[in-house]
Amino acid sequence: MQKIEIVFKIIEISLVALGLVLVVFGWIVPYRQSKTIDDRRRKNEQELEIIRWKKEFIDRQISELYGPIYALILESDIQFSRILYQLGRRVVFKDGQDFDNLPEREQKIWKHYVDTYKIDSQLRMVEIFRKNIHLVYKSEIPTEYKYFLDYSLGWELLSNQSSSGVHNYYGYHYLYNYPIGFNRYVKKTLDILQKEQAALLHLENKKYPSTAF
Repeated sequence: MQKIEIVFKIIEISLVALGLVLVVFGWIVPYRQSKTIDDRRRKNEQELEIIRWKKEFIDRQISELYGPIYALILESDIQFSRILYQLGRRVVFKDGQDFDNLPEREQKIWKHYVDTYKIDSQLRMVEIFRKNIHLVYKSEIPTEYKYFLDYSLGWELLSNQSSSGVHNYYGYHYLYNYPIGFNRYVKKTLDILQKEQAALLHLENKKYPSTAF
């Protein structure tokens, strides 16, 4: 009889121990699952924050730097094409020709364009770049911009000197041709940024549809 009681006691203790194990196990598993979910949520939030930061920075690069400059380039191209149409040729100055060689009518057309549009447009581009130099793509000042800066400021300097009676070689033209490479750089960079912007927006919509912009 005593042996039977001992056996039952052992069984009882075993059941209690098993119950405790199940209770502990039942607490640990949900805890680990909850912790895993929390870790995954934190990771997703961090990824979302990075995506938003990148997209906001690209938005500023487009809207404050490359977009406005490209708009001015397009406007300048249209204005210059109208001047060439009025002159009836593809260039303003033929080989060996300068401002004094132009007929009086053409001098007035070109002088008005330079004084009213060309120099002003170039300086506006320089000012936009100056104010937003921290937004330059990959934080690298391109060589194309340095050529454009030299061209724009050099032209302005000569024009101001001439209007102030300072003798120089200025005759409503500059020593060098317009650095067309700057226009290509702005357009190419703007295209790259717009593609990156679209990719980030697509990624956010795909991974986090409930928090999309």
